[in-house]
Amino acid sequence: MAKHKLIYQIYPSAVGDLRDIADKIPLIAAKLQPDYIWISPFFKSPWIDGGYDVSDYCKIEQRFGNMRDFHHLITVAKKYNIGILLDLVINHTSIEHSWFRKSELHDPWYKDYYVWLDKPLNWKSFFGGPAFDYSALRGKYYLHLYDRSQPDLNFNNPRVIKEFKDIIAFWKKQGVAGFRVDSANILAESNLKKGLIPGLPGFFSYYQNNKTISVLEKLLANKGMFMLAEPVGGEFFSKRKFHELTEKAFDASFNVGTLDVADSFFSTKDRIYPVNYRRWFKKLAKWAPEPAFSMAIESHDAPRAPSRFDVNPRVLAMLQFLLPSYNPCIYQGQELGTLNADLSTNIEDYRGVQSRQVYVRLRREGKTKQQAMAVVRRISRDNARVPIDWGEYILQDKRDDSVLNFYSKIIALWRNDRVIRDGSLKVVKIKKSGVFEFYRILDKKQYFVHLDFSGKSTSYLKDDKGELVLLSK
Repeated sequence: MAKHKLIYQIYPSAVGDLRDIADKIPLIAAKLQPDYIWISPFFKSPWIDGGYDVSDYCKIEQRFGNMRDFHHLITVAKKYNIGILLDLVINHTSIEHSWFRKSELHDPWYKDYYVWLDKPLNWKSFFGGPAFDYSALRGKYYLHLYDRSQPDLNFNNPRVIKEFKDIIAFWKKQGVAGFRVDSANILAESNLKKGLIPGLPGFFSYYQNNKTISVLEKLLANKGMFMLAEPVGGEFFSKRKFHELTEKAFDASFNVGTLDVADSFFSTKDRIYPVNYRRWFKKLAKWAPEPAFSMAIESHDAPRAPSRFDVNPRVLAMLQFLLPSYNPCIYQGQELGTLNADLSTNIEDYRGVQSRQVYVRLRREGKTKQQAMAVVRRISRDNARVPIDWGEYILQDKRDDSVLNFYSKIIALWRNDRVIRDGSLKVVKIKKSGVFEFYRILDKKQYFVHLDFSGKSTSYLKDDKGELVLLSK
């Protein structure tokens, strides 16, 4: 199990991004010194769900570059002792993948590559609406836990497992250091019947079953690579499920629902809720001490945290790195304190399928266009998927008091101070106003941390002598 590895996530969104990412690695390395850079999908895709709808796992989407560009990126990363992690979208493919096209036509080899039923079940998809769609070509219904353009693979079929073994081997040969595995805990359906929990997606009827764990072990164990899980349904995660996932297949597990609990609820990410600090901080206090936990404050699936929580980005950095944090993940631009983008007020300008579906649901509920768009603009994942302003990186590097240099300082503290790196956690106070106080303790040393998300007081870290080490100003 890997410990104390810093992961930096990049979401490719611009023409020529692989070459551009390689060019920016020296900047990222100088300020943050990540152990890994995780790159969201750049595989061939119709891009209906931002690359998480793959049509060919071994080809690069032309707009991002080619294999020569990728090899150049690997070479540059190695110069800075950085491993490259790829985003392995394993639960489903694009509807345009050749496997699905052949399965739809009942090709003898591919007919069972996906989950097909004669009659649909009452399951809901994560994006809203039914989780089964009819194929006139096949004369059956296929399962899609996400968008209808993302049919679920059938991992009860050993041929599908073999396909992904080959895909992993292909990219390992290209020099990748590991994978972040999307929707890692819902691969193998073992209970295809009516949803057992009304109002929740049907996957809870087979949530992280033994078959899924068996599939993951066959695919990922003993590969000599860093494996990062992204499980679904983290709000309902138990320690037993977490250990089952990390001990048998993964080095670390990303987020585990610890971000969504702050201001949203599973399967209801189409509302603006007030931040529930007590719920959020208690969840973090539960999971942060786990050595395989990967804490994230931002990702490609969430709006920008300073806008989302209306808080000083330095306080967010202190939350992430002063709690026990063994495998933290920084999302591109987070280290600059990037705010939500000034997104369009016209839904037709949004490519993201989730934003469009949220808009449709709100309009059906009677919201005006303006009301629906106000919600979409604030909570849309598109806020995090615009290209980063690298010019801002240069400007902040020159300012000692910048957010970027604050991140550089706190990461150095996280790496080098034994109390922060290895100390235990003792929670002192959690208040609904956004105050979180705790001790980090190692041997006879005891550090005190005061965080205030309301901004009414300065957040700080004091060492065992009571001297200020870090201030959020």
